[in-house]
Amino acid sequence: MIVARLEQEERYRRIYPQFEQAFLFLQQTPLSELAEGKYEIDGQQVYVLVQEYDTKPEAECRWESHREYIDIQYIVSGREQINYAPLDQLTGGSDYVADKDKINYESSVSPGSSLQLGAGQFAVFFPEDGHQACIRSGQTEHVKKMVIKVKI
Repeated sequence: MIVARLEQEERYRRIYPQFEQAFLFLQQTPLSELAEGKYEIDGQQVYVLVQEYDTKPEAECRWESHREYIDIQYIVSGREQINYAPLDQLTGGSDYVADKDKINYESSVSPGSSLQLGAGQFAVFFPEDGHQACIRSGQTEHVKKMVIKVKI
């Protein structure tokens, strides 16, 4: 897992071949103008899900992980908490849903780590990184987020 500001992306863009495309998209696209939906950057190899929502209480948010894609979650506006835990700390895993590349979990056996992300920050979650997003940080906020999916 990685947490940083977009201005620091150069340190990370060479970790994985398609990261450069993902970070160039974040830097060169007028993100605030994009409507919710899915946009291809490089077909199904790299694409972005534009999301807008109000943050929720932690108990209403589900843990998840992915097998086929790395998540780069970038906050355009608002603020949210994202919890992180290694997969071996998560319990109650559902069956893998291939068309959504997702496994949901009931809970974490440890408190894990809580990240507070605001506008201009991103977190990278690899397949071994369980995460629980969309959590309100203090009070409910409206968030606009880019979730870039990078095929492994």
